[in-house]
Amino acid sequence: MQILGVNISHNPSICVYENGKVKKFYNEERFILKKNTQLSYEPFELFQSIHQKINFKIDTVCYASFGRNRAYYPLSDNDIINILQKQLNFPNYYFNEKEHHLYHAVSSFYFSEFDEAAAIVVDGGGACKFYIPYEEIESIYLINNKKVLPVYKHQTNERASFDAENVVSFESFEYKHGYLNKFSNKLMGGALFTATCKKNGFVDGNDAGKLMGLASYANCDKKYDLDYNKVNAAQETQQKTFNDTCLLIDRAKGYSKNILLSGGYFLNCSNNFKYVKKYPELNFFVDPIPHDPGTAIGAAIYYDNYKRRI
Repeated sequence: MQILGVNISHNPSICVYENGKVKKFYNEERFILKKNTQLSYEPFELFQSIHQKINFKIDTVCYASFGRNRAYYPLSDNDIINILQKQLNFPNYYFNEKEHHLYHAVSSFYFSEFDEAAAIVVDGGGACKFYIPYEEIESIYLINNKKVLPVYKHQTNERASFDAENVVSFESFEYKHGYLNKFSNKLMGGALFTATCKKNGFVDGNDAGKLMGLASYANCDKKYDLDYNKVNAAQETQQKTFNDTCLLIDRAKGYSKNILLSGGYFLNCSNNFKYVKKYPELNFFVDPIPHDPGTAIGAAIYYDNYKRRI
């Protein structure tokens, strides 16, 4: 069976999965030569990567997205899927918008050499709304070759906007659907980087890498020709997100000594090294494609290895 995984969120991508192996993987942005593409804003008639690389019959297409609808975007997930289904001549397809973080976990497990692990997923802007008006920003999954199960999810409230000032923080917990749910109005992970970028005059929220780079200058003895208000803000964001992630690691290590790190936040190489240094007793593996393009791989593998077994 040849399965095509397609990530239709930002940074779109495709994956061909066959007989338990990833055979092909392409970032759509390499074909259209445009970074930070969001299909919900980009008029298009077909995926160039599919048009140029998929010249054989696909048995099933598995779509991955963080969940979007017309209330916020010109094109919904279903609009995009309809365009791609037509391009692919209407094959069978599978789509569940609530499995975005799960696909991150599955992709990271595939590339690791672990037989079992606890997968920590920390997103940038948050996945689809499980409990309106909340968005999933952090998750922990237990995963092996036979099953993948959530044990913890953190949902953040959209009303704690990037520009809000003096917001009274709150958090609550609820055990539901077989796992613990945390609810809060905190900016976490990549969302905090986006907020810091915007507050410090960066072009947009896609400058997290620059912010991480600036943070490294905070503790230098030598002073450079830099705006140290931005440097200090970057350092504070790095430290806060590091501390937040350590709380997740402390929770996850109770389930396994093998820790997977996936989701857009773990493009943060500097903090990734610090986790390894702080927890020498744990075995870490960072997903090589931790941001959303990797969910094309996770969707295909999840459908073939886990979903079809149910």
